Amino acid sequence: MKTSPFKTFINHVSQFAGTSVLAQLLGFITFPILTRLLTKEQYGILGLTSTTLMLAVALAKAGLSDGIIRMYKEYDDTEEARNLFSSTVLVRGVILALLTTLIYLAVMPIVNKRLNISDQYAVCFTIMALSLFIRPLTAIVSNLLRVTGKIFFLNITGLLGKILAIVLSLFLFLYVLKDLYGYILGIIVSEYIVAIVLFIWFIKNYKVSFRNISGDLTIKLIKFGMPLLLTELSYLVLTYANRYMIVAYHGESILGLFSVGYNLAWYIVELIMIPVSYAIVPLYVNIYTKEGKAKTEEFLSKCMHFVLIVAIPTCIGYYAISKDLFITVASNKYATASTFSPIILVGALLLGVNCILNAGLYLKKRSTTILIIMVSAVLSNILFNILLIPKYNAMGAAIATLIACAISSVLTVSLSYKHIVVSIKLKMVLYYLMLSLCMLFVINQINFSMAWLNLIVKVTVGIVIIIPGVLWKEKGVLSSLKAIIYAQKTSSS
Repeated sequence: MKTSPFKTFINHVSQFAGTSVLAQLLGFITFPILTRLLTKEQYGILGLTSTTLMLAVALAKAGLSDGIIRMYKEYDDTEEARNLFSSTVLVRGVILALLTTLIYLAVMPIVNKRLNISDQYAVCFTIMALSLFIRPLTAIVSNLLRVTGKIFFLNITGLLGKILAIVLSLFLFLYVLKDLYGYILGIIVSEYIVAIVLFIWFIKNYKVSFRNISGDLTIKLIKFGMPLLLTELSYLVLTYANRYMIVAYHGESILGLFSVGYNLAWYIVELIMIPVSYAIVPLYVNIYTKEGKAKTEEFLSKCMHFVLIVAIPTCIGYYAISKDLFITVASNKYATASTFSPIILVGALLLGVNCILNAGLYLKKRSTTILIIMVSAVLSNILFNILLIPKYNAMGAAIATLIACAISSVLTVSLSYKHIVVSIKLKMVLYYLMLSLCMLFVINQINFSMAWLNLIVKVTVGIVIIIPGVLWKEKGVLSSLKAIIYAQKTSSS
């Protein structure tokens, strides 16, 4: 019996979510450790180095790896075609990664000086060059794993890498180097170990030869991927440019406060959206190719419905518990982050659902249009950051993020819906909004003297209210979940 696309989507999301939940839990474990071990300045610099690395990695990929998922199937018919594809993406990837790393090492001292970064933190940016070289290459192998359906292997490798990174980072930071760069070095070592594992799989399944490198394929991949690269860069600038402005306007301490509020919100968003975004794109591309527009719209509308069921209560619930959450996991010195972090959460979710909303543009290969949308959002974000950050610091940055993300979603809907329409039922949205507001009202009546007790009770009460409300409204959810669990048990046995 053929499995429905939506059940396949739920199955893939559950696979990604399983490891994603564990990865986020690991993040939550290190989050309170770091907020207590590091000063605000150190935490801010740690976030800034990660942000800078993400921007540099996007440049190093040059759009090459972005075309793998869309074009791999065109070269999967014969072993000769696969070898041509694998040789081209890997060799070109190594060259691009090396060039970008050298440019990064030359440029970063100038950037640090312009941002008034303390000399004691300059080494943190320098050693990140090691990570910059390997990440674009692991992205190539990871996308090959995704497109060939090796999701379990990819997830397990990523999860074990996350565990290894935490252990090595804390060990080097606390017992060996006893400085912030030691923590960063631990992350880099773990990335190289994961890369070795991924490349062992790659070597077993693909052959690489300089004779098989295709100039035409390189141009084809970059031509398709370049607008996506610029879109990714725009996305990163949209979500992280405020950090550079905050450190320039208000220094490393305010940057640390903002980074804590931002990171905790993004832990929640990634918990929801990473499994969805990883699972959904290959599936809707396949449905559109084989079954056409109508089935694709039906599939995407069901997926959007599924996401909103989770997202609406999450936004309101996060607002209700945010102060207790920050005091509990990050300590009292970051309690004020609860005032702006819920705003970031809403903006991040609006940006996250674009992986569903922009399906029409992606399928029609309107990557330039996607880029224009992101550039528009970036420009508005920079404008509002300039207007708001000097006076309102972290709160101003949060508001600017929300406005820019909302602009991005509005433009995406207006342009992508010309090709593929993702239906959203207004009655459903209103129902979950009212259900969530009822939860908020009840939770606000809870007030104990200890923040951790407040947090536990509020979360428990929220779950008790939301889950029955979902099961009552969504009659098919429970039966679908039972069917998927049964299928997984049957296949494993």
